[in-house]
Amino acid sequence: MRKISIILLLLSNMTFAQTLPDYAKETRWAEQVEDAIMDGDVVWLMANNHEFMSIYTPSEIDSNKTAVIVHGLGVHPDWPQVVQPLRVALTEKGFNTLSLQMPVLDNDHDSHAYMSLMADADARLQAAINYLMAEGLITDTLIAHSLGSVMSTHFLANNPNAVKRFIGIGMPDSTVQYLKNIKLPILDLYGDKDIPSVMSSAADRANVNNKNYTQRMVSADHFFDGKDELLVDEVSAWLK
Repeated sequence: MRKISIILLLLSNMTFAQTLPDYAKETRWAEQVEDAIMDGDVVWLMANNHEFMSIYTPSEIDSNKTAVIVHGLGVHPDWPQVVQPLRVALTEKGFNTLSLQMPVLDNDHDSHAYMSLMADADARLQAAINYLMAEGLITDTLIAHSLGSVMSTHFLANNPNAVKRFIGIGMPDSTVQYLKNIKLPILDLYGDKDIPSVMSSAADRANVNNKNYTQRMVSADHFFDGKDELLVDEVSAWLK
């Protein structure tokens, strides 16, 4: 029995270790991104005793409204699909933007493994909001893509007054359980060629009993490849 207990303890510790954020990968992303940023400045924030990267880009007009932007699975806050187009273009629409490095895992883990990182993601989102508040800025909107929308809806379901409105782009089926507990104005934006978990859950997402919820399907794939202008137009139109 003692041997079995030791084995179970070791297995438990191995599982825990495997689901910690991959900080080394984040460091590699940061080194790559810092050298390549054309718009905005890197701001280092702290959550769970770990410093993480964000990119702050000021509005082109005087404004305290800020959109926090959350990337998808395993990437970084200047990712060229969805994230970078929005974080830059929204500054032309009267928004400051703060794009966050969310916790990532190594490439061997799929989206299901990321569910163990929700507490880490919550801490980073709260750190971002605290930073903006200290700077005298308003966290007007939270915008998230793909897995980032799972992290964001998890956070909003537990922090209903953290932001004024939410935009989820390519939201997969695992967001439904959290959307049911969010009454903020929501834009659910996805493509007609989106991934299966987004397409199959569209009806469930639309049936979350929120009078402030809007669902829009447009001609695009999950990453809005070649459709940056469409993405920005749809988001901007809803924000107005």
